[in-house]
Amino acid sequence: MCTLFKKLNHLLLLIMTLAPLSMAATKSMTAYAVTDSTVVFIDPSSIRDLQPQATFSIALKIGNVTNLYGLDIQFKWDPTILEYINHTVKIPVETYPDGVLHNPILPIKDEVNATGGTYWVAYASMSPAAPFNGTGTVFELTLKVKGIGRSLLEISSCDLADMDGTPIPHTNQNGYFSNYVPQPVNIAVSPPKIIDSTLTPSHNFTINISVENIIDLYGFNFSLSYNSSLIEPTSIQINQAFPPSQTVKLQQEGDIRIEGWLQPPAPSLSGNITLATIEFHINSTGATVLDLYNVQLKDSFNEAIPTNEPVDGYFNNMLITRMLVSPSELIDPKMKLGDTFPISIALENAIDMYDYAFKLSYDTNVLNCLGAVVIPQTNETHFTTQIQINDTAGTVWVYVQYYPPANPITIQQPQNVTQIIFQVQNYGQTPLTLNETRISDQNGNLISHEVENGFFATLMRDVAIVSVKVVSQNIVYPGRIVTIEVVAMNRGNMTTETFNVTLYANNTSIEVKTVTVEPWSNITLTYYWNTTGLTPCSNFTISAKASEVPYELDVNNNIYYDSWVKIKMIGDINGDGIIDIYDVVEVTSIYYHKLGDPDWNPDADLAPPWGIIDIFDLVTVSSKYGQKCS
Repeated sequence: MCTLFKKLNHLLLLIMTLAPLSMAATKSMTAYAVTDSTVVFIDPSSIRDLQPQATFSIALKIGNVTNLYGLDIQFKWDPTILEYINHTVKIPVETYPDGVLHNPILPIKDEVNATGGTYWVAYASMSPAAPFNGTGTVFELTLKVKGIGRSLLEISSCDLADMDGTPIPHTNQNGYFSNYVPQPVNIAVSPPKIIDSTLTPSHNFTINISVENIIDLYGFNFSLSYNSSLIEPTSIQINQAFPPSQTVKLQQEGDIRIEGWLQPPAPSLSGNITLATIEFHINSTGATVLDLYNVQLKDSFNEAIPTNEPVDGYFNNMLITRMLVSPSELIDPKMKLGDTFPISIALENAIDMYDYAFKLSYDTNVLNCLGAVVIPQTNETHFTTQIQINDTAGTVWVYVQYYPPANPITIQQPQNVTQIIFQVQNYGQTPLTLNETRISDQNGNLISHEVENGFFATLMRDVAIVSVKVVSQNIVYPGRIVTIEVVAMNRGNMTTETFNVTLYANNTSIEVKTVTVEPWSNITLTYYWNTTGLTPCSNFTISAKASEVPYELDVNNNIYYDSWVKIKMIGDINGDGIIDIYDVVEVTSIYYHKLGDPDWNPDADLAPPWGIIDIFDLVTVSSKYGQKCS
């Protein structure tokens, strides 16, 4: 210790010679000394997936405390979910080496309310006891799981006192128990389709964004995109349970973002809930998808409520007759060779239809066609049917002609008119393409229509980012190069994928790399980020995102957040946000050392000539003495 003070005295004399310190700077050095903060926490912080009748134990600990002489802590849990079994107070350390407080001690409170789910503990040391310093356990508590649900393991009140009777500042970190597995809920635009030719320009229509059978909804956000040349929103009403001060409505051309959240003590929402009602004004004639995306639902524990794929809406104020393959996509990686499945050909908005025809083509290396059957409409019997299957060429041709006394048939909502049975011949994928389509009325006039093809696959396509890691120093001066490794993976089972991997610092793209990865393989990418021009005292979250591949099943794993980089001030050698005595010591302790020496520190080489720690580096740090990040 004496040696350290001698070095510090010598160092202060050197600093005063180079750049005299003012009294204010001297005071600043004392006021901003770096200390660890005290924390009261539950260990382990999270208990999950235990079934009823199982027991578990937790500990309430105090970390990084100095001069502790007394404590008063109240803890609680949900007694409908968890049952109290027993507890052990770890006071004093003379009895419990992993505990807290020194003898002699004064017990004040050790009170359990098992019915109410609370525990209150209060102890104090008495003179001549020494104060407690460091980290230790206050108590251990054993609970039994009674049912299915969630419970905070909550530090509801906590006071720590030093030996002068002064409160010790600290933070509390609660624990959490859950064995509840939420079920995915449906969220949809309602009604899903508005097809009405009477909704001409200058009219309005309204949609709802709704969820079904949700439990414990406490917050949400979603985005809705649309064709802004066709329609524009005139009114957005958010569910009245969410106060206006706790909602967000953001609009830009062709896109709406809506958020709402509750705050205690407001109760959560359950059941069938309309999140928002949106009124649109019609500007022209056409069709648009009301694309519902970026959906996030949160419960009262701030955990995500899973959702099924959002159901988009559709608006059309001109009748569009369509012939389509239904379902439009059938992707099932579990389907094996020899399995059979049906697809249908459907019509929509076919007004006064009297005949139809199509040729469906498919890849015979993937599928065999076993047969086709026509589905009569409105129980009509007066029609003729022609079906030709060429499994060598991979085509199915169907022609249906109605004849008198059959009346013309109108189909507004999508209606299946033919079913085709396929068998899986090989793993792979194939378009299901409609060709030579025809729809006519009773007079033989062709009805203009659109065609929507289908797609079948027995493979899984999925790319992912599995890790992001800063492998170089992550607290750097502006202008330094940060090396980052990203591991991308093709989790698909058959298809070699080519996709982009973009590295981000916060929301700014650093670099895009294009990769090609074989099935169930990964690739490690190295990025070199030049931090020139970045502002000191800035912090950046580093993430990587893989671009989606067609028919990708899981896009949630396409983005990965896991690293950070801090840009420090020139002279802040240790990167703690202040240029102080410790940074000066870093320079003087290797004064006149050169690049290649065992204790070389490149962050102390602050000024040219580079490669040597000299007076210029020392002046650089001393001239900035006392500067700190706000």
